[in-house]
Amino acid sequence: MPTLTLKSPAKLNLVLDILHKRADGFHEVEFIMQELELHDTITIETTSHSNKIQLECTDPKVPLNASNTCWKAVELMYQEAQLQKKPLEGVRVFMEKHIPSAGGLGGGSSNAAAVLKGLKELWSLKLSGEKLAELGGKIGSDVPFFIYGGTCIATGRGEIITPLKEKCPQLHLAFIVPPVKVPESKTKWIYGNFRVENVKEHPSIKEMQALLQSKNNSPQSVAEKMGNAFETLTLKEYEPVFELIAKLNSMQPGIYKTMLAGAGPTVVVVCENEKVASQVIAPFRMQGWVAFATHTI
Repeated sequence: MPTLTLKSPAKLNLVLDILHKRADGFHEVEFIMQELELHDTITIETTSHSNKIQLECTDPKVPLNASNTCWKAVELMYQEAQLQKKPLEGVRVFMEKHIPSAGGLGGGSSNAAAVLKGLKELWSLKLSGEKLAELGGKIGSDVPFFIYGGTCIATGRGEIITPLKEKCPQLHLAFIVPPVKVPESKTKWIYGNFRVENVKEHPSIKEMQALLQSKNNSPQSVAEKMGNAFETLTLKEYEPVFELIAKLNSMQPGIYKTMLAGAGPTVVVVCENEKVASQVIAPFRMQGWVAFATHTI
């Protein structure tokens, strides 16, 4: 029973801008996405005794059925295996979760990408990175990013990925997940409540890319150019989230920036160093909140 274990990293949108709603119902977006050291661990095991899909996970909140992104990834790779005349095998995927579920850090999308890459290797499938990214786009808009990793621009509905030669300087990050209730279909809920006309000043991927290309791309200067258009949301559920952001931004020396991470409700704090990040999360962990420190890759 061949087995493969892969890291499945989280991501942070350094810049998240939304331009307009498209004719197909999706929104036209511009992101600069960055891979993080925080990761899940995905173990894939294949067996020739059946062609069943089995999912296991350390997080009881993660569904273990056809709605899971890993399940969808296996089904897509079954199709590719059939096209390449490979014998179908059973697949067991074990997810060791460290990325918070529905926290805006791309955990489910990253897990799916890991399964796509893992089965390509285990089954010796002839698939380019571009083809894997195309398959990933059928699962979710964030999945193609995780095929490439590093620092990338994402456009379209988020699935058109352009890897950047320019790399982000290492950012020390504190993440805090406020205990607020959000609907199960969070992404649809967030985009459904977003109003682009409420964005007075759009964060700029061009400005961030120019900064990354320059010699002045210090962690503090990168933090100053970070931005998230979702911070214009006026949702009752997110009121405590934005109150937390305001509190942290005025909290202490060593904090460069606090903002919404992705679609939230997770909050990210860019810190001067690892020590400050640890100090930021400490009081929240004592309250029983999910809070952790990591850094960019």
